[in-house]
Amino acid sequence: MTRRASAGPSLALAPLMTTPSPLHPTLPYFGGASERRALLGGISFLELTESGQIDVAGLASWFDEHVVATACMPRLSVVLEPPAGSVALRPGVGAAARAAADLPRIITTSRTRVVDALRGLIASPSDDRFLRASIFLGRVRREEGRWVARPEPTAPLSGIVLSLFAVAILSDRAFYDRQMCVCDACGRVSFDAQPTTRRACPNHPTKTSQVSVRPTTRGFAAPRSLTPMPMSVRKTGGTPS
Repeated sequence: MTRRASAGPSLALAPLMTTPSPLHPTLPYFGGASERRALLGGISFLELTESGQIDVAGLASWFDEHVVATACMPRLSVVLEPPAGSVALRPGVGAAARAAADLPRIITTSRTRVVDALRGLIASPSDDRFLRASIFLGRVRREEGRWVARPEPTAPLSGIVLSLFAVAILSDRAFYDRQMCVCDACGRVSFDAQPTTRRACPNHPTKTSQVSVRPTTRGFAAPRSLTPMPMSVRKTGGTPS
């Protein structure tokens, strides 16, 4: 019987130095299938929520496919994102309108927290507090020699998504430190073996024709003028008049 491919998001990735998975050749592959499934789950959440058009049924479907089916958590009736609130994944007829009204606030808060945490990881200096928090809270742990996601039922949606990313990142931290990119414009996660910037994606390339960029202490790109220094200044070390 032929297995139908999952209708997940299309992921545009630059050429990688890592051997691709035979199951999904566009994603980096290392460690094992469970680490790769965790990465796919995290990236899928970001891409499904980018447009802001995901509905309650879509969130429930993502949760079943990437969290329940992979044995990370049991099926939940409600997901939380304090202080934004909570949303029922399978609301009854009378609660459907309320769930639909609450969902955009939950999704926006969760997605922002996930993207901010990933941007912190690629900043200079790197901020990996979400990795340490995932381990400390038991949402990510070692079992049988590998990292697995085990969020508690009361974990916020952002914490669940970050636990999936944590499993993948902890399996090969050096790879993510070198090649993971998080777009400033859309929050898209992509990979580039030789990135010219870590804060762009194929859909939102950084314009470098007029200015060069240098990292600030928080890792954001700051413009630097390309105007050449006057010869008199370069010789004397003084300032131009």
